[in-house]
Amino acid sequence: MRLAALLLAAASFSGSDRAALQLAIAGTRLGPPDLAGMIVRYRKEYLEAVRQAARRPPPADFGLEARSISHAILARTPFSEAVARIGAAAGGVLSAEAPDARGRGGAFETASAGPYRIPGVSAASAAGDPGPVARSIRSASADLAGASSEAVAARIVADETNLLWAIWAAAGGDARPAKKLDERNGPYVVDGAPR
Repeated sequence: MRLAALLLAAASFSGSDRAALQLAIAGTRLGPPDLAGMIVRYRKEYLEAVRQAARRPPPADFGLEARSISHAILARTPFSEAVARIGAAAGGVLSAEAPDARGRGGAFETASAGPYRIPGVSAASAAGDPGPVARSIRSASADLAGASSEAVAARIVADETNLLWAIWAAAGGDARPAKKLDERNGPYVVDGAPR
C-alpha cells in the first residue's frame, strides 16, 4: 500500500496549483480559437479537471485519449463534459512532463508564468493526428531531464497546444488560425494570422 502511494506521488505533477493553472491556460491561448472560446465559457470545469488530473498519474496513451475526446465531441456530448475531459488531458500533460517541478524550486513557478518559446503547431496536430504529440509527451521526461525550468514550461505549453489542435481538428472544428486583432490598443502578434 505504501509503495503504491509512493509510486503514485512520483508519477504526478508536483508543482503548485498556480503553476499548473498558468501552464494550462497558456496552452489554450495558442489553441484553436473556437475551442479556446468554449474553454473560456466552461473555464470552471476545465480548470478543476486540470487541477485534479495533474495530481494523478498521466493517461497511458494520449493519442487514444485525444481520439476518444474527439469522438465524444462528434457524438454531441455536452460541451461542459467535453471541456472537462480536455482539461483532464491537459492535466495529464503536466503530470507526464513535470513530475519533479518541486525539485526545481521557485524557478519553475516563475517559468510557468511565461513567456514561452514554442515552435508552434505541428502540421500533424493541425490535421487532427494526435500521434506525434502523444510521442512527444511520452518522451518528454527523458528529453527534459537536464533542461531548464523555462524549457520544461515551454515544452508543456507546446504539447498542450498541439494536443488541443489534434483534438479539435479531429472533431471537425474550425482549424483556421485566429484573425489578426485590432491593433488600436497595442500590437498583437498571432502566429499564422494574415498580416
